[in-house]
Amino acid sequence: MVEIMKICFVAPANNYHTQKWCRWFKNRGHQIDVVSFTEGEIEGCTVHYIDSGAGVRGSDAQKLKYLLQAKKVHEIVNEIHPDIINAHYATSYGTVAALAKLPPYYLSVWGSDVYDFPKKSMLHRWMLQFSLNSASYLFSTSKAMAEEAAKYTKKPFAITPFGVDCDLFSPDKMKRKEADQIETKNGQDYVIGTVKSLSDKYGIATLIRATALLKQQHPEVPVQLRIAGKGPQENEYKALAKELGIDNIIHWLGFISQEQAAVEWASMDCGIIPSESESESFGVSAVEAQACCTPVIISDIPGLMEATEPGKTSVVVPRKSPEKLAQAMYEMYVDADKREKMGQQGRKFVCATYELNRCFENIEHLYQSGR
Repeated sequence: MVEIMKICFVAPANNYHTQKWCRWFKNRGHQIDVVSFTEGEIEGCTVHYIDSGAGVRGSDAQKLKYLLQAKKVHEIVNEIHPDIINAHYATSYGTVAALAKLPPYYLSVWGSDVYDFPKKSMLHRWMLQFSLNSASYLFSTSKAMAEEAAKYTKKPFAITPFGVDCDLFSPDKMKRKEADQIETKNGQDYVIGTVKSLSDKYGIATLIRATALLKQQHPEVPVQLRIAGKGPQENEYKALAKELGIDNIIHWLGFISQEQAAVEWASMDCGIIPSESESESFGVSAVEAQACCTPVIISDIPGLMEATEPGKTSVVVPRKSPEKLAQAMYEMYVDADKREKMGQQGRKFVCATYELNRCFENIEHLYQSGR
């Protein structure tokens, strides 16, 4: 029997992960409120939008305006009177929660707030320490990030990974529009790709360079590269592909839905996730690909390796190395049996470790036991 709770998230309402948390807990019957500095609608949930004047993609200086809203946040949360308060992202919403002197609350760290933010200055470091030490309970999506965050607090972390819907992300989704001429798994082409934001943080340039090397060294390989996502460096990457002479084998898909992402991952021979920043705190994309029975080549980022079973469901290459990535891509191409075996093992691993309901039920239990 689920004990119904009134849960308040202090988090960006327009963020996919915030929305996923809200939907799951709402579907369990809990009452959900969100206090947010970004506008957004979440079906069945009440969003309390505060216009801080910082903008959606404001700089650190602009986001200091969040801190001026601490009193307003306190007033809204006091009016909601929730059973559970969970702030997300330590150095914005987490800092506001601390300044607002909220009742005992949970704080979820996300990645760049732990890996990048405190390295900018002593003030940034202090803000992270203040946020972490003010929260009553701390959540981290991975053990790797909890170890990094432990540099700034002595408080323990509960590990709460992002789960994946194994019904949505499934090998059964290997269906493309008839208009798409690309052969998929077991077809003529060697289809590789990624579903990530288009920025160097995620190694997109490295992926493009590695694909060019693969074609240069092994022109017989019928590789097709599919890149889904949008980002500030999109035009730069397209120019790079043209410069390297492989723009004719790259398919730029733009922003795609979760349903489309499931189809893409399921239709690939191999997923490529060559992230270059350790702020990739947990490899959600790697988990989604594995759930679709697609083996993955990943970079040696701790959060990515934790999201896979290196050697069993993934091949690990050094970050920022197009040469090593190209070599791994070729070795996966010539060994279809290995791809098949790794893909099958990947789905078993994900469904046993990172299945969506299992992950959120753990958080629900932590909420109920921590009150």
